[in-house]
Amino acid sequence: MDFKLITAYPWWFIVICIVSGLLVSFALYFLRRNDDFSKPVTWSLAVLRFISTTLLVFLLVSPMIRTTSRTTEKPAIIIGVDNSSSIVMNADSSFYKTEFPEIIESLVKELSDDYDVHTYSFGDKVEVDKAPLFNSELTNVSALFDEVNTRYYNRNIGAVILASDGIYNSGSDPLYKVRNTSYPVFTIKLGDTLSRKDIRIQKISHNKTAFKGNRFPVDITIQAVEIPGASSVVRIVEDNNQIFSQEVNITSHNQVISVPVYLDADETGLKRLKVSVDAVDGEINTGNNSREIFIEVRESRLKVAVIAQSPHPDVAAIQRVLENSNNFEAKLFTGSEFNPELPEQYSLIVLSQIPSVENIGFRKYEQIVASKVPLLLMIGQQSNLQMINSLEAGLNISNFKGSYNEALPLLNSSFSLYVLTEQQRKLLEMVPPLVSPFAAYNIANSAKVLAYQRIGSTATDMPLILFNETPERRVGVIIGEGIWKWRMFDYITNNTHGNFDELMSKSFQYLTARNDRSRFRVEWNNFYAENENIMFTASLYNESYELITEPDVRMQIIDENNKKYDYNFSAGDQTYTLKVGTFPPGVYTFEAVADLAGETLRKSGSFVVTEIKMEDINLVANHKLLNTIAAESGAKSYHIDETDLIPSDIKARDDVKSVTYSRRVYTDLIDLYQIMILLFLTLGFEWFIRKYMGSY
Repeated sequence: MDFKLITAYPWWFIVICIVSGLLVSFALYFLRRNDDFSKPVTWSLAVLRFISTTLLVFLLVSPMIRTTSRTTEKPAIIIGVDNSSSIVMNADSSFYKTEFPEIIESLVKELSDDYDVHTYSFGDKVEVDKAPLFNSELTNVSALFDEVNTRYYNRNIGAVILASDGIYNSGSDPLYKVRNTSYPVFTIKLGDTLSRKDIRIQKISHNKTAFKGNRFPVDITIQAVEIPGASSVVRIVEDNNQIFSQEVNITSHNQVISVPVYLDADETGLKRLKVSVDAVDGEINTGNNSREIFIEVRESRLKVAVIAQSPHPDVAAIQRVLENSNNFEAKLFTGSEFNPELPEQYSLIVLSQIPSVENIGFRKYEQIVASKVPLLLMIGQQSNLQMINSLEAGLNISNFKGSYNEALPLLNSSFSLYVLTEQQRKLLEMVPPLVSPFAAYNIANSAKVLAYQRIGSTATDMPLILFNETPERRVGVIIGEGIWKWRMFDYITNNTHGNFDELMSKSFQYLTARNDRSRFRVEWNNFYAENENIMFTASLYNESYELITEPDVRMQIIDENNKKYDYNFSAGDQTYTLKVGTFPPGVYTFEAVADLAGETLRKSGSFVVTEIKMEDINLVANHKLLNTIAAESGAKSYHIDETDLIPSDIKARDDVKSVTYSRRVYTDLIDLYQIMILLFLTLGFEWFIRKYMGSY
């Protein structure tokens, strides 16, 4: 650590400070003869006054002390180990469970002397310093690089060591991530590259919902490997009854067969179907020969009218959501095409910028409002805000001067009308802004706000998306245009429209649901994946239909083996929440109970946890990908028995070196307490001696 005294003035100013001290001391103690002090005392007092005066004058030139500190950062070596179950689904499973962890431990120990070593395991998620158990049902290799790039941003990353079989079934292609990195990625090739006899269910395509009286498709994709000339049977079983079977013949070493099936939706409720393909002689892995699927059979589709003032991308986005949903049947109209005499045939009417400022659709709008059909209003730059204020939408917009804001969504944590998944919450945190009217907003007490407007970095209490319920209807309002960008952003970020589509579908389902006048309500999803956290929200009303959270709310969940799990909800400002974590695959029932003023309120339901069986679909290690990743990053790829070569290869690289950082800190001299103590002592001693000697 280095110290240096600096000032903004030339150094000869110090001479002025010294001369000032000498002149003051001379004038005070030597200019006139003073018989009060002896000569030694006079000189002592003169020295004290010289020090204090010189120091005071020197402080007037704002001197500073510059402190320079240097720190050396070792290169960070990140070791990522594949935690997926496919690693141990081969003949070497015992090796990976017993010997392989010791190899990684030895590698860490050898590297730790010269480098800052960190270990991670990855599968469906990335975990720090956790020994792999090889139990993850998904493999997301790109998530490891996302974690490294985020956690070690602006750090000295020496290298990443990736130990994997090269098989990934979640996230993006890891090769794309590697091409944008500045550090080498050494790969350790795990798994088995041999193709063994196997017939498996590669994929089952089906809708989550079907409608009573219809036939619904189930498309089964079978893959056969190294069994030419063999035959097998595809079966579908429901409630121990076989409802479909078909023989398939294998003619090549690697064959994919599609088996289309159409089944009858004869009764409402949950259908649990087991799809299987018979094993063949010599097949080692039979865990991928069967799958379970769940299909909810409902009464009928709901009709939705989408009425637009003019063509707009927002309308197209809403139409795509409705078309991709199994619950709704959409029909698109312009303002002049819609027949207002038949609005009751629709379960929901979506109005895009209607009524407009040109009063297009004015009379039709009045007839639609009078029909009491649930509405979704999409407000844009052509909307007539005064007419919208006349509708009981739970919102009044005033003082609008014709200007607009770019408003980002700020999620309302107390929103309880339906449950948002973690992916949907993250999506709302990142989507582009909507163009919303800059005005004063007055929200009714009955309105529920899903998201407020965030203008730049400023959070406001102005709503962006809200819902309101009256005795006649439910109304939703999207205050801004540009929601099509959210759907596009979802695809760009997550490679799917699913998060946006499901978010909008939940809004449609709430608006079209019959008014729930019960005083105890519980919201949940019907389907969860086995790695998805299960969450419930509950609302409790007193006899005046005011939200309350004082009483305790509890829930009991029962699995298929009649095992019971008891939980208590956590109370928030207006609603209750319950997070129960993950559950094994299966069908679960639950009962929520609230005790209110001597009355017991109950709410029951069910949900399904679906199995994720992705790891056993393909067990042939992709070492080609690992070789390419290493080559693209300027590193090497190693077999498992070559792991001991990695430390020497890393040490031989010129780009994996320690980095020294310099840090300079400037401190005003006047801020140092030692200087203040010195001034106090010199002036204090001088005063004390003068008083002691009888002078003033």
